[in-house]
Amino acid sequence: MKTERPTTEKTLVDKNLFLKKHKQVILDWAKANKARLIDGRKNYSWNDKEPQTCLTERNEITESIAFSRSQNSGGIDLVTLDLIMSWGGFGKFPLRDEQKVLEITQKIFNLVDNGKISDAVEDLLTIKGVGIFQASKIIGLFDQDRFCIYNSQVGNALKTLQFAEKPVLKCPVGPKTPEDICSDERWGENYQHLIWTLEVIRDYLNSEGYPFSIADIEMALFMMGK
Repeated sequence: MKTERPTTEKTLVDKNLFLKKHKQVILDWAKANKARLIDGRKNYSWNDKEPQTCLTERNEITESIAFSRSQNSGGIDLVTLDLIMSWGGFGKFPLRDEQKVLEITQKIFNLVDNGKISDAVEDLLTIKGVGIFQASKIIGLFDQDRFCIYNSQVGNALKTLQFAEKPVLKCPVGPKTPEDICSDERWGENYQHLIWTLEVIRDYLNSEGYPFSIADIEMALFMMGK
């Protein structure tokens, strides 16, 4: 059962404008790629691991984030951040001051809890060594029903989702894709746009009998964009 995050008045206005402009092309894209999305989600895997192993790892990280937040006034500690970063091969979180980490993650998750997703991403991107992929892992793995990871594979899969012959979303840097150049603010906006895009795709596939979450769509796109 899906749950919707809180939405500020400004976010609601922005969302309505985004969907008014792009919802039909997103739906058309989802319908055209239905089989690939379903197959991608079914076969989700990375580093040649079994699909169930990958899902278990994701869910364990989600549980770790929830536990850390419960122990740290809504923030998460360095041990948990290192766990998030290492899942995907990034080693340790670049900021190593435990107190500063707690302060900034308390602020970030307060923004997330209040529906200010773009602002949360933008604040994470101010940390040296944190890009949109890392920032979105922290938020996306916190709540896989509502959020997702924004990496080059996802961006690459969505390059064919276009409005007026231009991609609707920017593509993060990856081994096969040059990074689109964006300010921290623009990456924050693009992450929010990605969530809204995936909500449309999710709702369409739900209506077709596939009980996917936002993260399920992200996993499908990951496989499509590899």
